[in-house]
Amino acid sequence: MSSQTSEFVIVGGGIYGSSLAYQLAKAGKSVLLLEGGEIASGASGGPGERGVRANRRDTRELPVAAVALALWQKYQQEFEHGVGYRRIGGLQVFDVPYGYREHEVRGQMEAMALTQTRLGAPSELLNLEQTLAREPELTRSLIGAIYCPNDGVCDHTYATQQFAAEAIKAGAVIRTGAKVTEILAEGGRATGVKLASGETIAVGSQLILTANAGTQTLLNPYLHAHEKAPLWHLMPQMIYVTNPLNKKINHLLSHAHRKLAVKQIVDGTLMLSGGASVSYTAEGLWKGSLSSTANNLSDAIAAFPFIDHSSFVKADASRVETVCVDGIPVVDKPQALENTLYGYGWSGHGFAISLGITKFMSDWLIQGERPAALAPFTSARFTQPLTFVNEALEGL
Repeated sequence: MSSQTSEFVIVGGGIYGSSLAYQLAKAGKSVLLLEGGEIASGASGGPGERGVRANRRDTRELPVAAVALALWQKYQQEFEHGVGYRRIGGLQVFDVPYGYREHEVRGQMEAMALTQTRLGAPSELLNLEQTLAREPELTRSLIGAIYCPNDGVCDHTYATQQFAAEAIKAGAVIRTGAKVTEILAEGGRATGVKLASGETIAVGSQLILTANAGTQTLLNPYLHAHEKAPLWHLMPQMIYVTNPLNKKINHLLSHAHRKLAVKQIVDGTLMLSGGASVSYTAEGLWKGSLSSTANNLSDAIAAFPFIDHSSFVKADASRVETVCVDGIPVVDKPQALENTLYGYGWSGHGFAISLGITKFMSDWLIQGERPAALAPFTSARFTQPLTFVNEALEGL
């Protein structure tokens, strides 16, 4: 076991691990972060920008998203050279798909805008004219949009690296090329971790796992069957195309009835994503797939007809993501390891809420009590309702 012991040992150098290391170090804690590759070499890295949005988010995540969006703005202003965040506002556009009724779609829009506003994400209903005033290049087949002024975009690789750099300034130690392969435990506590090199690292107070796709593998020897989250892996695909007509997309844009997100990154290139993915393999299919590309391009052109004049630049699907069955993450402590906290299952949209989640994880680690904001993300949500079912059935 290593002679030097850190109070908090974090496994995983993505946005969750690096921002948590920063928050703990700023609170005066002794922090060691272990990353198997380089900082932002996993799902938090890659080309382009990520959406930082509350619009169209699961209602259970909205309060955390409200905190996260405020923190993105705060750190963009406070860190030297910022975190690569741009608050450009978000538009979720609506049309009336085949088989739907317009009054149903409008009712959905009103309900979503009201709920988002109530849960901390100010949202404004726009009619078609107001929508086109904000995005003149959109198709005229829409009926309107929900506008979230606090939404934006962020250079995810740069942000992750910035938080790691600021964590080091605050006193954290970060080791890259330090792949954790095993948790060492005794008496119901994590006492250390073992690296692929054979080195063992002691855990002083708390072990935190933020290694995304690798987290459950590390936890498996200690999780009871009912604690294992129902999740799977996927590789989201991003497409990059030229903008030969020099059109401007002003907002982070999503479509209510298409798997589509559109961003115009700083150099003018158009980035298309929103749900297309490729086959998951251990090696990674970074070149993407033709079917995913075709679907994504068709949806993008339907929303922004000028994109039909664009040329293909590249597709990227090199980053592995974990997806939870109900579409929100798991943040919890395993019953067998009382001093271990973990978070994973970000489901393809965890970057935006990362700063909110790690703020509350930091509070939990320092104060010793689960914050109410993290209650929806417990692993017990997949089994606890069965207690009520069994009690009801016994009374029949």
